[in-house]
Formats: sequence, structure tokens, C-alpha cells
Amino acid sequence: MLLTPQSGYFIDVTLDDALDSIAPRLLRYCRARTGGEFSLADEIAQESLTALVQRWLRFGAPDSPEAFAFAIARRRAWRATLRRRLLVPVEQLLHHRDQRADPEGQAIARQECERVFRALTRLPRGEREALLLVGVGELDNATAARASNVSVAALKMRVMRAKRRLGELMEEDVG
Repeated sequence: MLLTPQSGYFIDVTLDDALDSIAPRLLRYCRARTGGEFSLADEIAQESLTALVQRWLRFGAPDSPEAFAFAIARRRAWRATLRRRLLVPVEQLLHHRDQRADPEGQAIARQECERVFRALTRLPRGEREALLLVGVGELDNATAARASNVSVAALKMRVMRAKRRLGELMEEDVG
């Protein structure tokens, strides 16, 4: 139970009461943060509420259950949005190439696209970002280095490592 100031006095708040109060607002927030992607928003809201329940059961109620749940949702939505932003250019590039292909060619290209996505998600964030900036964003090394806030040499190393690791991951996926 949690003592919460309301109208100048304290009331007991149970975990169930907190969840009933927070859940609908948290879901609306997550849907707004993810651009209306309901399945992703539902997942983020559920994970955030699960973290709140686990925290509550292990250590007692946080000072502000709302702030706790929304902070987790904010971080997870940010990560999901960033992940989507990094992968969208690759998806657009691959789909753009395949628009004139026959249905069989499209199916094969779609499978290849899925393989690339799986491999890309397994790369370290810095390497994935460098590869996308240079390969998909078509930035020159100096511009990509500035965008990544690293030296040109560090960017080149990240791109080289990303290409090598991406090739290894693609081979693993085939085998």
C-alpha cells in the first residue's frame, strides 16, 4: 500500500488501484509515442506495467507509481522508435528495388529482406548506425562521422566491422 496526498489527506492505494488508474493512460501515451502502432504500444505498456508490478512486489510501492511506469514506457518507446527509424531506410530501399519483380521474385526478395533485418538487429548499435548512414543514407564518411559524433577513422572502422559481421550473420542465417 502507498500513502498518497489527495485533497489534503492521505489514502491507502493498492497495487490493483494503481494499475487500474495508470493502465489506460499509459496505453494512450504509448500509442501516441509509437505513432499509432497498436501492437508495439500494447507491448511497451504491458512491459512497463509488468516492471511496476515486479518493483512493487519486491521492494514495495515506488514513491510515484505513475512516474515509475511512465519513465519505463518513455525509455522503451524511445528505443523502439529509434530501432524503427534505423531499419525503415533499409526496408524502403529493398522494397523500392523489387516493385517490378514478379510474385515469385517478390517473395524471394521479401525473404531476403527479412534475413537482412534479422542480421541488422543483431549488430551493435554503433556499427548498425554507421552502416545505415553510409550504405543507405548515402552520406560520405566525413558527414556520417559528424552525424555519429565520432572521428572519420572510427566511422570507417565501424562500417568495416559492420559489413564483416553482417556477412557472417547472413551466412549463419542460411546455414
